[in-house]
Amino acid sequence: MDWKDRIRNYVEETRFPECLFIGADGRVVGTWIMGNDYRVKSTYYGGYPAGYLRRIRALFPDKKRVLHLFSGRVDLEAFPGDTVDINAKCFPTYVDDAQTLQRVPLEKYDLVLADPPYSVEDADHYQTTMVKRTVVMRALQRLPLDAHVVWLDQVLPMYRKDAFAQEAVIGMVKSTNHRFRVITIFRRRDADVSANVARAVKRRQDNCNATMDAAD
Repeated sequence: MDWKDRIRNYVEETRFPECLFIGADGRVVGTWIMGNDYRVKSTYYGGYPAGYLRRIRALFPDKKRVLHLFSGRVDLEAFPGDTVDINAKCFPTYVDDAQTLQRVPLEKYDLVLADPPYSVEDADHYQTTMVKRTVVMRALQRLPLDAHVVWLDQVLPMYRKDAFAQEAVIGMVKSTNHRFRVITIFRRRDADVSANVARAVKRRQDNCNATMDAAD
C-alpha cells in the first residue's frame, strides 16, 4: 500500500475527518486530536489513550506480523500481536531489553509499535532505567525491508538515514493538561540501495558543478 491508500483506509475505517496529508517532500503530516476520553483499558501507567491503536491499525491494514515494543499491558484486542517488555510481570511474549532485543526474532515482523518511557520520571514509574533511543533504533535495524516502526514519544529518536526512511510525522493532542506527543513512522530501507542513490546524486551534482565551471 502507498500512503494515499493508507490515508483513504484510515478515513473509511475510523470515520474521522481527513487529517493526514502528504507534504511537498513526500512525507505524511497531520494532527490527531484524541478528545476527552481519559480511559486506558489496561489501567496501566502510560498506556495508550483510547482510540490510538484503532487509528494505527486503520493506517496499516496490510500488516499481519505486529510487535508491541515497551508493551506494558497493551490491549491486544484492539491490535493483536506479540509483545516485548523488560518486566516479566506484564507477561510479554518476550522478556527482553529493548536496547538489544536479543531474544526477539525481528526478521519475522513487519510492523513495530514503540512507546518508550519519555523521561527519567516515567522510567521510575516502570521501575527501570531510561532507555537510549538511538540504541533501540540500532537494534531495530534487524527488521526486514519495508517493515514499519511507529514511534510514539516526545522526542524524535536519532536513527541512521540509510537504514530508515522517515515517512510520517503526526502530532497527537490528548486533552487539556496532558503532554503533547508525536508519532513518527519509519520504514526499514535497504542500506545498499540508499548508498547507491546517495552516490548517484553526488555524481550528478559533481557533473553539474563541472559543467558550470567549464561554462565560466
